[in-house]
Amino acid sequence: MNIREARIEDAEALLIHAIKVYGEGRNLLTAPEEFNVTIEQEVQWLQDNEEKGHLTLVAEQGSNIVGMLNATRGSRKRVKHICMFGISIQEKYCNNGLGSQMINRLLEWAKADEEIEKVCLEVFAHNDRAIHVYEKLGFKVEGRKEKHVKFEDGIYSDELIMGLFVK
Repeated sequence: MNIREARIEDAEALLIHAIKVYGEGRNLLTAPEEFNVTIEQEVQWLQDNEEKGHLTLVAEQGSNIVGMLNATRGSRKRVKHICMFGISIQEKYCNNGLGSQMINRLLEWAKADEEIEKVCLEVFAHNDRAIHVYEKLGFKVEGRKEKHVKFEDGIYSDELIMGLFVK
């Protein structure tokens, strides 16, 4: 498995990955039918991320992208010391340490950055596997948004806010 920073030419493979993970379960905010991004939009998103100094990592198995992590710096003066991240890994590649490896790369990047002091995330409260990984890496639950997400079948999920100070 190769973990590296995303490149513009990854746009199409990232879209294929996104379509796959959005259809695999209930751990991501976007419903499969809501994801209608074009290759051109994905290219623009990757370019914008690069220009703003965000971090986008991909995990490759052969020539296929099977995981993605995106960390976004705080854009306003009072939150420039934080970054928020999201991660998605195709189900077939879960439970083998890939998520921890990708997050550790993010934490190294954040520690080396002169502005970032804290890394934050939001996760559905029912996603025990992800919460276990985050806690293992030192993230702490800082808050809970009750019934923050309502799925198509009427079931709700709380969302946890987690953070880790890197400085």
